[in-house]
Amino acid sequence: MRVWGLPMRIVAERVPSGERKTVELREGASGMDLLSVLGLAPDAHLLVRGDAPIPLDESLVEGETLLVLAVVSGGLD
Repeated sequence: MRVWGLPMRIVAERVPSGERKTVELREGASGMDLLSVLGLAPDAHLLVRGDAPIPLDESLVEGETLLVLAVVSGGLD
């Protein structure tokens, strides 16, 4: 059983738009929770902490800033 603590704040900086948004999540929240609150599709976005991407199931840390990168793919028809 998982017990959730107090709310924590995370800053999400969207790339390429540059929009910064501070969101409040429960302690122990994951990257997937962050994308859900932002209303973003997990299959179209990556989270980056510092210089490295993080798995969406990784726990977030109070007060951190994460880059939210929109992923674009495509090719020739």
